[in-house]
Formats: sequence, C-alpha cells, structure tokens
Amino acid sequence: MKKIYCLSGLGADERIFANLRIDGAELVHLPWPEYDEHDELPCYAQKMSALIKDENPILLGVSFGGMLAVEIAKIRKVEKVIIVSSAKTKEEIPHFGRFMKFIVTKQVVPAVFFTWPNRFVMQMFGAAIDIEKEMLKGVFRATDGYLVRWAMKAIQLWRNSTYPEPIVHIHGDADKIITPEYIHADYWIKGGSHIMIYNKAEEINTIINKELKNGNRL
Repeated sequence: MKKIYCLSGLGADERIFANLRIDGAELVHLPWPEYDEHDELPCYAQKMSALIKDENPILLGVSFGGMLAVEIAKIRKVEKVIIVSSAKTKEEIPHFGRFMKFIVTKQVVPAVFFTWPNRFVMQMFGAAIDIEKEMLKGVFRATDGYLVRWAMKAIQLWRNSTYPEPIVHIHGDADKIITPEYIHADYWIKGGSHIMIYNKAEEINTIINKELKNGNRL
C-alpha cells in the first residue's frame, strides 16, 4: 500500500484530512518539528523532510503545508506533490499591504490570538455548518499559537519563484485566505473554501485518485 505524507496548514493537526479516502493508499500525517525563530520556510522544510524515510514519497500539502511540500520537492526526489488551498510561489500569495506585513513580520500579535476561534475566522475559512465549525474550533484550540505566528512570518518572507514537477495544484474559487486571483491551478473546485479538503473531500478524493492512477501527468 502506498503512503501519502500529509502536511497540514498553519499548526493544524490531522483532523483536516478526516474525510479523505484515497484508493490503495495510507495517509500518514506529519507532525510539526521543532522550529527556531530564525528559521525560514526552506529551512523548516528540511526539518519536515527528515521525518520522511521513504524514497520518492508522495506529498499532500494543505495551505502552509503545500508550501512546505513545494520546498521539500526542491531538495529531494518525489513521486508526486499535490497541494490544496495553497501556493507554489510567492506570486500566488495575496498581498495584504505594508501595515499587515509589518504586524506579521514583527510578530506584534500575541500568540494566544491564533488559538481563538471566532465568527470572523469561521467565515474566512469557509466553515458554514456546525460540524465544520466544531472541527475548526477543535483544531484552533489544539494549535500552538507560537508556531502559527512564526509560520505567518515565514510565509511573508518566502521568496520562492520556482517549483519542480510533478506538482498538482487544487484550489477553490471561493478561498478567502489564499485568494484565487493570483493562483494558477490545475483543478478548480467550485465553491471551494480554504477548508475544502474537509468539506469538499469527495471532489478532491476523485481528483487525487485520478492523478495517482494516471502517474505523472504534468
């Protein structure tokens, strides 16, 4: 049975992958390695890569995890990389202006802020019904706020402009976090929000199963 190594979004755990069903594959969620405040995203990707012992792994990254998967694929041979609700390069990340960049890079916001689920967060992530909200609340409450604060800084400082193949990019046209206007995706999910890997899992299952059966499409 093939293993698919799953990299979740900002400090999140394996719950975001709960509804995935990939034929003939075992989903292996990678834990968050220890980080250093001065780590940049490529450096942290090396730490994450060290957790993967298999040769030519298949990587599945969501949001921040997708960016890490791109960086891992630049330093080791992989069979395939699938990123969901994520970005391949700095050009695909939305621009939030100088003020927001200052707040993030200077880490002005207290770390505990990133563990507080609220109505605004639910709307931004696309959690519309109770089961989605409860899942997201659980993820936030279990999140290491310091890790999230560091990761947001690392994303803002990410300078990546290239990516290796094979990478398959799946994105939602209703994503309010990594907004679609900058994205060049291989597959678009209609109505897909930032948590579509959870609430649009059936469509994403179909795409991933097709991609793995077809081999290296790109």
